[in-house]
Amino acid sequence: MARVEPTTRKRRRDGESTRRRVLDAVVSTILERGYYQASSNEIARRAGVTWGAIQHLFGSREALMIAVLEDGWKGLEERIAAEEIAGGSLEVRLWAVLDVLATYYSSPDHIAQIQILLDFTCNPATSTYTRQAIARHGEGLNRAWQPLFAQALGEASRDRDLVAYAFAALRGYLGARNIAVTIADPPGDAVQRQLLINGVASSLRAEAKRRGLQLR
Repeated sequence: MARVEPTTRKRRRDGESTRRRVLDAVVSTILERGYYQASSNEIARRAGVTWGAIQHLFGSREALMIAVLEDGWKGLEERIAAEEIAGGSLEVRLWAVLDVLATYYSSPDHIAQIQILLDFTCNPATSTYTRQAIARHGEGLNRAWQPLFAQALGEASRDRDLVAYAFAALRGYLGARNIAVTIADPPGDAVQRQLLINGVASSLRAEAKRRGLQLR
């Protein structure tokens, strides 16, 4: 009997390639035209396929947008899982955490994902399935980045307040900087990042001591 595996593999590769082009086309269209101007025809044109082919791969437009979000989340989770936070001082370790988080929260793609999320969470027409998927992945991301802070903080990472504060401070800075870059061309932020790291480290040391916790 003739083997059909090579053909099957080629079709799978072609499907994966088309899927990648479509996801990239969604992001680029949103970034250049805005979420509400990201038409189905424009996305299909950029991806080099028909809208019917996109529907065959993803289903509805809502499912396509969820796929864009999931693609970004998956990339962040994979990066976090592969990282090891090392360094002799708390500041050095927090810098390492910041660098990992920056691969997602400083990416232009994240601006497009924010626009999708804002529509899904505010739009009453958003399906229950989509809302559940967003909540599920949000919980998954919360679990994913916690090992970073376990390596950075040591025993003190068992305190949810300290970890939540550190994450919110680092993510908040990266997100704000990412938005600012889309509005203007700000100067380099090396000084601001160092001030951020110093401030977060100082606050963590003071609060860990007050709570009787040992920082790594």
